[in-house]
Amino acid sequence: MECPEPEVPGRWAPGPGSAGAGSGLPAPQADAEDALADFPPETGPAPGLAEPLWARYAVAALVLAAAAWFYIQGAWPGIAHPGGFDHNAWEAAALLRGHVFTPPPPRGDTLDMMYYRGHWASFFPPMGAFLLMPLVWYYRNPLAVPVREFCALLGALCPLFVYQMAERAGLRLAVRLWLTALFAFGTVFWYAVDTGTPWYYVQVTTEFFYLLALRESFGRNRPVLVGALFGAALLSRNTVALGLPFLFWRERRWDGRRIAGFLGPVAAAVGVQLWWNWARTGDVLDTGYSHILMNPGFRASFAQGMFSIQHLPWQIYSIFFMAPAFHGQGNFNGVWPYLSLSGQGQSLLLTTPAFLYALEGSLRRRRVWLASVAVLCTAVPQLLYYANGTGQFGNRFSLDYTPLLMALLIFGVGRRFRWQHAALILASVFLSAYGAVFAAHVHLVPPGWLGGARAAARAAPAHAAAAPPAATGGFPAGGCPAFPWLPAC
Repeated sequence: MECPEPEVPGRWAPGPGSAGAGSGLPAPQADAEDALADFPPETGPAPGLAEPLWARYAVAALVLAAAAWFYIQGAWPGIAHPGGFDHNAWEAAALLRGHVFTPPPPRGDTLDMMYYRGHWASFFPPMGAFLLMPLVWYYRNPLAVPVREFCALLGALCPLFVYQMAERAGLRLAVRLWLTALFAFGTVFWYAVDTGTPWYYVQVTTEFFYLLALRESFGRNRPVLVGALFGAALLSRNTVALGLPFLFWRERRWDGRRIAGFLGPVAAAVGVQLWWNWARTGDVLDTGYSHILMNPGFRASFAQGMFSIQHLPWQIYSIFFMAPAFHGQGNFNGVWPYLSLSGQGQSLLLTTPAFLYALEGSLRRRRVWLASVAVLCTAVPQLLYYANGTGQFGNRFSLDYTPLLMALLIFGVGRRFRWQHAALILASVFLSAYGAVFAAHVHLVPPGWLGGARAAARAAPAHAAAAPPAATGGFPAGGCPAFPWLPAC
């Protein structure tokens, strides 16, 4: 007599009429079942998991193609930083030469550049420059590197990762596509990819690695890989490190080897960041931000502290209540439909109202409260920060926790998707499209600040403002304290 297999708590068991229980439908894939280990056993995998493998790949390819088409269309015309100076490309060129310092910015473009003891450098974490090193090596000239196009290609992969997260959670095909459309076209991520300036480029690289880490955690959940991808996101924007608690949402017990697998790569990434700080400032805890040449309008706020409780009221207003002005009363001229989008940004709930449904998940479930805690922890630096990311549509700092909000939507909305969810997603797409397509290219960005064609920048001399000695190519002469082992040093 054959004994039935014992039921594993928290694991879906096929019932009458479901896939794999004599229904004629193929059983779910193994990685999808693993992802359901922490999902409500009474719901089981959605019918979408019974799709043929070729159909799943075909839909994923269509998602990638659609995102790539929209994003590259926005990036191709080129809204370059003035003079075409891309902080990350020049930092990549410096790294290839064994330096961490860059030449003087061409044509006096020093906005948010770090100047320390006679040297120039980018204050951004190193991952953005690491990714551009092969392109800088190929083009030989940092001004010729198509950073915005590269940013668009990286960004096009991110909606695919969201789709695969929803697929591994067992959601129906229609729900997967709705949630993917929300992320791709209903959040400020579209505007970030479309703009592609140094500040937005590093946020796109952050989303790329963060979503890859979550995609893996929704699937096979290999600790070392999840930790390495999260560490790469940390090296793009340090603030995402506070989302670390969510990496353990699938862990039912404290296994020392698995915990070490998660934390080992993250610790290595922290070590790289500390080295990066030391190589530029001589202090492992000094990121260089206090040495940047910032917008004069922020100096009074910065004088109260880079992080201070005094900034909290302004940040709360910015995140939850800031709205466009009507009839041209904002920072920039208002045109049809007579909305003037302030460069200070807009409320997160105004640009992506569908994020309200991230609150639908039950805090009694471990995965929901872990994601919620991670969102709150990641938002703390923004709430205490002296600025809110000026020169933007929406609230760009919210991208630090947008992957976590998408996970909460998958947990809370995925199995109970209704028409009201679709309605708010459509509203989010409309509002984000207004910002990404209209404001970014026509009226949000003041002339002369983010304007100018990349073609003109490429044709101009590389160091028009402060021509350095030709022998060093504009890079610091002498030793290379950060890379003493290189022959060039």
